[in-house]
Amino acid sequence: MSHLTAIRGETPRAMNAVQECAVLRAAVRDRTASPGVRQRLAVLLNQLDVFAETIELLGTADALCHDEQMLLAAAYFARKDEGDTQRALQATTAAVALASDERERAAALADQAKALFRLAQSEPARTALRDALRADPGHHDACKRLTVDLLLHGDAAAALAVTDMLAAQGVGHARLFEARATALAMLSEQDAARDTLRLDDFLYQDVIDPPEGWGSLAAFNAALAAELLAHPAIRYERHGTASVESWRIDTLAAGDGPLARLLVERIVATAQRHADALAGTEHPWIAAAPRQAVMRSWCVITEGSGYERWHMHPFGWMSGVYYVAVPEPVSAGTDRDGCLMLGLSDRILSAETAAAIGHHLVRPQPGLLALFPSHSYHRTFPHRAAGKRICVAFDIGPD
Repeated sequence: MSHLTAIRGETPRAMNAVQECAVLRAAVRDRTASPGVRQRLAVLLNQLDVFAETIELLGTADALCHDEQMLLAAAYFARKDEGDTQRALQATTAAVALASDERERAAALADQAKALFRLAQSEPARTALRDALRADPGHHDACKRLTVDLLLHGDAAAALAVTDMLAAQGVGHARLFEARATALAMLSEQDAARDTLRLDDFLYQDVIDPPEGWGSLAAFNAALAAELLAHPAIRYERHGTASVESWRIDTLAAGDGPLARLLVERIVATAQRHADALAGTEHPWIAAAPRQAVMRSWCVITEGSGYERWHMHPFGWMSGVYYVAVPEPVSAGTDRDGCLMLGLSDRILSAETAAAIGHHLVRPQPGLLALFPSHSYHRTFPHRAAGKRICVAFDIGPD
C-alpha cells in the first residue's frame, strides 16, 4: 500500500532551549554574535516567555530584518504594557515593508491586523487580512483571524465563503477545516459540520505495546514518568498555550530523554499505520495530508486542578496524546473528570449548538494513545484526584 504520508520523528537537538539560550546570550554580550545569532536568541527568549529581554535585545538594535520585527511584535503582544499594542503595530508595519516575498508579507499583514483589532480599528484589520490571504492563500493566522471576526459578528455565511474561496485555490489546513465546521454548525447544517470533523472515523484509540526490551508497559511508563519529572527543561506554565496550572516540557527532542525518544518511535510507527489505513478515504482532511511529515512533541503534567482550555493545533495535520501516568480515579471513573473531550468549542458557538454537533470523550488510562485530526477542538477537565496526570502530546505536520 502506498503511504498517505511518510512520518518521521523530530531530529534530536544537542541542547534544550534554556541551555541554548545561555550560550547565545554570552555570544551577544561579547559582541561576537552575527545577526542570525541575535535572531535565534530572540526566538528562544520569546519561547521562554522572557519578553522584556527580547524587547531590550531588538528594540534598541539598528536595521532589524523582517523576522526580527515580527519577533519584536510578538514580544510586545505578549508583554501588554501601556503602549505595547501601538509598538507592535509599528513593528508589524515595518515588517510589511521589509517582506522579501508574498509569504513574509502575508505573515506581517496578519500580525498587523492583530494589532489593529486590539486598537479597535476593525475595518483596517479586515482589509489587512484579506490582503494577507491574497498574498498567501495558505496563511493559517490570516484565515483564523478573518473567519473568527466574521463568526463573532454572526456572519457565518461570510466565514464559510472564505473557506470555500481558499479551498477552491487548493488550500487545506487545520484552521480552514475548523472554521468551516464552526460556520456550518452556526448555520444549523449539523450533518455537514459533523462530516467536516468526521471524528467517528478519524479518532483512533488503543493501548500501545511496550517498546522493545521492556517486559511490561507499566514498567516502561514508570521509568518514563521519572525521566520526565526530572527533565532539565521542565517549567510551570507557558504564555500562549491552552495549559492551566500545568508543568510543561517543550523540548522533548533535545538530548535529555532517551525513554521519551523510544516513545516517539512507537508513536510514529502507530501513527504511520493509522495514516496508511486512511489512504483512499474521500475527505478534504485526507487530501490535505502532507507527503512528508514530522512529529513534534511536548509533555504536559497536571495535578488535580490543572486542565487544558478549548484549543486546536493550527500547524498540525494529525495530533494526539499518549498517557504516561493517570490517577486511578480517572481511568476507572464514570464522569468526565480528567478526560479529553473533542468536537467543537463553545467559544463562538453556543454550548447547545456545540453539543448538538457531538463531543467525543476519551477516558485516559496509562499506555493509551489517541490520534485525531488537528482541526478538532479539544479540552481536558481537572482530574481532582491525588497524583499527577502525565501525558505526551504531539502534532504531525509538514516536514
